[in-house]
Formats: sequence, structure tokens, C-alpha cells
Amino acid sequence: MKCPSFERLIDYLDGRLAGGEADLVAAHLASGCQQCAPTRDWYAGLRELVASDDSIEPPSWVLKRAVRIFDEKASRRNLVERLGSAVASLVFDSFARPALMGVRSTETANRQLLYRAGDYSIDLQIAPSGSARVDVRGQVLREGEERFDSVAGLKIELGRGDNRSRGTLTGETGEFAFESVETGDYDLHLETEALSITAYGLPLKPSM
Repeated sequence: MKCPSFERLIDYLDGRLAGGEADLVAAHLASGCQQCAPTRDWYAGLRELVASDDSIEPPSWVLKRAVRIFDEKASRRNLVERLGSAVASLVFDSFARPALMGVRSTETANRQLLYRAGDYSIDLQIAPSGSARVDVRGQVLREGEERFDSVAGLKIELGRGDNRSRGTLTGETGEFAFESVETGDYDLHLETEALSITAYGLPLKPSM
């Protein structure tokens, strides 16, 4: 018989050919065909290598991080628009705590704010930075997540209304910063893989 095709030869070596057809290929190989023998020997070596491979699959968070790196920004925005949006609620303001009578305040002018939306939280620290300006440092966290897969590399913006004048990306642990921001009330916009989150009327002022 003439030489079998590559696919047919591989099927024979994997035991996927029926009796009569398998016998024909076996007889052909036994004849010492110099064209098919190298393919047979190569595939035998490949199967041996695969059988001895003791490597393991990477953790799921490694795969997620790799996918995030190569995601296009437009794809992320389309995903957010499809899944919906949420308004973040202010759950803590360090300057809203009542002062104890007769106790002199020893706290700095830094202000701490905490917002929540769903299982996401946005922790902010506002510190003076020159005349009528502040530095904003923060971190995005997701409840119940041991690693920081879903809060790294997220787009976060500051603005007023539709005018989003400042933007950045969160770091590997969800951290971010805006330097020398003019004091005032801003809207903070965060795009996660699950939600588009907005915190309205963010008071970027170091003191009351």
C-alpha cells in the first residue's frame, strides 16, 4: 500500500483505527518504509515526553492577571456597560466623628473616607498639599477575595459631572493616588469587572 496520511498514521499509533485498516498500516510500517518510520519514531518520542511531564497548571490568579494585561480598554468598558452600574455610599468620614468634651484633638489634618458599593470598598486618605490643594491616596478592595485579582489594573477617574479631568489605574494591590488636586467636591468613577461604580460629591478637603 502507499504511505498513509499523517493523520491516519497518528490515528493508528493512538489505536483509533479499526481492525482491517489498522492491519494495513501495521503491515506497511513492518515493510520498513523510510518515509513513515521517522514520523512513527518522532510520535513515539513525543508520547513518552508527554507521559513523563510533571509540570502543573499555573494558579488561576496568574491566568486572570495575564488576561487582564492583554485586555483592551474598550473591551473592559463594554463589559461594564453590559453588567450595570452602582452608586457608592459613604460609610465612614473621620471628620464626622464627634469630639469628646474637654479632650484636645491630636489628630492631623488628614481626612479618612470609606465608600462601599456591593462587595467593593474604596478607602481614601486626603492630605493637604500646598495652597487650596490636596493629595488623594486610596485603595480599592473586594470583600471575600484573598488576593487582589479583581482590583488591580482598574480605571479610576476624578471629575465633576461628565468632565473627568484626572484618571489613573490601580496598582497590583488596588492602590492609587492623585497628586495636587484642587480642593472641592468631585465625583469618583471606578470601572471594575463587575460594576461601574460612582461616588458622588466626594469632599476633597483636608479639614471641615
